[in-house]
Amino acid sequence: MWGGADYEQMARRFAPIHDELVARLDPRPGERWLDLATGTGDVALRAARAGADVTALDLAPALLDLARGKAAAAGLDVAWTLGDVQALPYEDASFDVVASNLGVIFAPDAEAAARELARVCRPGGRLGITGWVRNEGLHSVFARFLDEQQDDPTARWGEAASLEALLDSFELEIVERVWRFEAESPEAAWTVISTGAPPVRALVGSLDPPRADELRSAAVEYWQRFRTENGVSEPRRYLLVLGRRR
Repeated sequence: MWGGADYEQMARRFAPIHDELVARLDPRPGERWLDLATGTGDVALRAARAGADVTALDLAPALLDLARGKAAAAGLDVAWTLGDVQALPYEDASFDVVASNLGVIFAPDAEAAARELARVCRPGGRLGITGWVRNEGLHSVFARFLDEQQDDPTARWGEAASLEALLDSFELEIVERVWRFEAESPEAAWTVISTGAPPVRALVGSLDPPRADELRSAAVEYWQRFRTENGVSEPRRYLLVLGRRR
């Protein structure tokens, strides 16, 4: 799924989130930094540019290839790893900083992913992740088209009480932020999301054509609410989660 979309479309739009996450984690020269579910590598590259010793992991070979290309073009050294956030190939307490931007939240087994975050972060080390606020906005539209048996793995990372339970090995600071998804029109917004967001592309591909058309119509109608004179500007709430390993 993750290698089957043009994710770079979304990564470019997430730049303000990447910038704040990395700034709040304050990378320092020589620090051992792990970026999980790195996607096209934008958080990892920012940390490497600041002098951190960066390792980045993703389960999609196609995304890692894009990330490697961006690192090479920028002259940055990052250790790219193919792997699963639910079973990390690293020793205990291997990293000073563990980060994930809208990535680890998609792991099917939230408890396993959370245990791995804690396991590889050294005592006193720093954690920084982001996750969408639960059941809000466009997620509520997509939920109407999911199989009733399907769980939304991101929900566990989208509210404070659940995060406190999952990440009980960390002292947490949870801050709500707003990111804006912008496009030229509701129809253009659908094109970006349906081709650039891997979970949405996969959902569309799982539906028969009439049902897929219903999803498109519902999403376009949703974005009509956020029309401005310049197109669409949809506010999306997310949580910035910062932690210190106990």
